[in-house]
Amino acid sequence: MLFLLAGAVSSCSNDLDKVAAVQLEEASPDRVTRKAEYLYTDSGRVRNRLRAGRIAEWATEPKKTEISEGLEVVFFDAQGGPGSTLTARRGLILPGQNRMEVYEDVVFVNPKGERLETEQLTWDQDSARVRTDKPVRIRRGEDVIHGNGLDATEDFSRYTIRNITGILYLPADDTLARDEQAR
Repeated sequence: MLFLLAGAVSSCSNDLDKVAAVQLEEASPDRVTRKAEYLYTDSGRVRNRLRAGRIAEWATEPKKTEISEGLEVVFFDAQGGPGSTLTARRGLILPGQNRMEVYEDVVFVNPKGERLETEQLTWDQDSARVRTDKPVRIRRGEDVIHGNGLDATEDFSRYTIRNITGILYLPADDTLARDEQAR
């Protein structure tokens, strides 16, 4: 009986070397969430929904949130219905700058079916704008437009493409098509 009590007392001691080995690195996130879904609201209305495979958050300055393993942001319209959808492989949220950056296989589709494809896109929440200086491709039905850079509303309902090139198919009754046929 005495041996059992001595064994129980000796097994309760802490080995500081073992505790230190388990200690997390200083650069480790404060919270990691897998298969997450976050809803962002403004004045009681859901403005957008973020779904991600993995979200790592740092609470120390500079605060940041790294998103990996795929992400989807759905922007809701004024009536609360789903509007535009943004997808990418990874992203970074910088709350101190009210900015989100998404990278790799970025696809942004608006309710009109227009599809933006690029490798990097920045969403400035203060100005409610998205932008990139990277090559872009926009598909609008049969039309494919290429450019280097884009500025758009945050829901991708209106946009400006910089250094534009592409192929546009005009209907036969279009005034430009008639001018070409007259030549």
